Amino acid sequence: MAIPEYNISSFEEFHRIVTTEFSKQAIFRGVRDADNHHLIPSLGRRKFKTNIAAAERRMFRTFIEGAFPYLRHPPESNWEWLALAQHHGLPTRLLDWTYNPLVALYFSVESIHDGDSAVYAYWGSACLDQSLNDPDPFTISRVFRFRPTQISERISAQRGLFTVHNDPSQRFEHKNLSKILISKSVRVKFKKILHRYGVSRAALFPGLDGLAVTLSWINTRG
Repeated sequence: MAIPEYNISSFEEFHRIVTTEFSKQAIFRGVRDADNHHLIPSLGRRKFKTNIAAAERRMFRTFIEGAFPYLRHPPESNWEWLALAQHHGLPTRLLDWTYNPLVALYFSVESIHDGDSAVYAYWGSACLDQSLNDPDPFTISRVFRFRPTQISERISAQRGLFTVHNDPSQRFEHKNLSKILISKSVRVKFKKILHRYGVSRAALFPGLDGLAVTLSWINTRG
């Protein structure tokens, strides 16, 4: 399935496309490398010693066992544990998205890359209703949107949410999926513009680490 693409070279073009071409329910994902990044959850991008299902279960179980000493308020469901594991770098069947297109744009241009970047826009799939009987995240038969109820400061600052994938080894495709290509010639310019609008690592990663990275960038950039 071919994904519709929009080529842009100005911030104004990005704004126009986001506000006129997509559903108001669209969510966004920014990627640094437009050519080599595919919408595959981190679990599906790894090679494991055993099959992917066994590796997923083993890592997830061991993560829960090891996490308890570090948590004041442990998650109350497998869905919340899955979000926490994704947040801390464990390969999972989740993909990170945001409701804010400027946040996605920032992640696409934040780090140095000698090539074009991209922002994906997606509108579709049902939202997981956690007030009902939750399906097992490891046996679902479709893609869901999922926003954990226990939201970390970072997820809140980034207006983050996830899609959870029934087959994490497969590239995600959907009729309501588009791709905005960000020319490498404007990557640095876009990052400066976003900083002026208050979108920076300090804002998206509340705390001393985000502040330090932003201050370093401000005082060393050209």
